[in-house]
Amino acid sequence: MQIQAVGLSHHYRGAEASALLELSHTFEEGTLTVVSGPSGSGKSTLLYLLALMLTPSLGSIRWGDQDVQALEDTERSELRAKHVGFVFQDAVLDLSSSALDNVTEAGWLAGMTRVESETKASELLEKFGIGAKARFRPGEVSGGQAQRIALCRALVKSPSIIFADEPTGNLDSDSADVVWRALEDAATEEGATVIVATHDKQRTKRMPNQLRLVS
Repeated sequence: MQIQAVGLSHHYRGAEASALLELSHTFEEGTLTVVSGPSGSGKSTLLYLLALMLTPSLGSIRWGDQDVQALEDTERSELRAKHVGFVFQDAVLDLSSSALDNVTEAGWLAGMTRVESETKASELLEKFGIGAKARFRPGEVSGGQAQRIALCRALVKSPSIIFADEPTGNLDSDSADVVWRALEDAATEEGATVIVATHDKQRTKRMPNQLRLVS
């Protein structure tokens, strides 16, 4: 699904300057776009705006042919549940649930049946080398394994849009490679619109689609 930002600005209450100012960009379907820039340039703010988790101070956002920034909270939540996978820097998993349940829940919230979601969740956990940890809780696995669980949670519903905010910032090189390959595959093989905010210049310099923000 194509995402288009037009004249997008955001100012946090009490802040001296805008976190994002008059940004316009089109994120094409089936591509991975790297959003880079120094700390404070608005990378995370942009992702949260595009994901409808923040409302812009000015400007508009379109998902496909739909103008989405003025939707009610319930409508935003429904769209995110159906279309969006989000990978944060910290895994942000439910610590009281198993790895399998963390992934499965994202599927049935998106409208999959419990059986469909659990089957897909199990397949993804196996694919990313953590099938043996399916019944473990997030606090019982390593940080790299937790991030793979979070990646499975984002992918379980085959989302048309994936946002990733510094998804490899806390990972070792091997775990980071797994995450980057999965995000690239989601774009090139599954046709998802993938938008990644990152400081990792070395790993992303070969990416053809770049959006650099300035402070």
